[in-house]
Amino acid sequence: MIDATANGKSFRSIGLGLKKHNIPVLPPTRDYSLEIAGRDGEIDFGSTYGPRLINLECIVMADDTTLDYHRRVAQVAALFNVKKGDIVFTFDDLPGRRYIGRYAGTLDIEKILFDGELTIPIKMGEHPFPESDENMLEETIVNSPETIKVLSVGDECASPEIVLTNTGSNTIQSFRLQNEYLLEG
Repeated sequence: MIDATANGKSFRSIGLGLKKHNIPVLPPTRDYSLEIAGRDGEIDFGSTYGPRLINLECIVMADDTTLDYHRRVAQVAALFNVKKGDIVFTFDDLPGRRYIGRYAGTLDIEKILFDGELTIPIKMGEHPFPESDENMLEETIVNSPETIKVLSVGDECASPEIVLTNTGSNTIQSFRLQNEYLLEG
């Protein structure tokens, strides 16, 4: 079984075993095109990514077929309650990545003696790409103006988060940030 967490809570702590996760390599695309009558082909306006759907194939493990089983099922329902909003998922076999999504679909459980098998559908809507651990880089600016390059080694372009801290005794009266993207040609 794969160890996983949802908002920091271990699946195992509620008797939920993750057999496998089906995470598509990329989210599905949304293609924007227009067919014009009397013209061959279509006009292509480009594509964007849609939400990524993940299926978590799990087993609910209980000590007995009645009280403990139903308690475990209630814990699963509480953990994936859509009213809580987005959930941060981590998987031990995918270290350093966080998947942000919410339960979306139906949660049918096939009961087999003490256990129950279920597939939990997760929709990564607003964040269709996983996030990674933060890499800290500290720079001390001693000259003005000074240029600092910030590199992103992820799969998707992302804007850096820049935090400025004045460690000197003088008050900074003004400063300017300019964020430029290096595009591959």
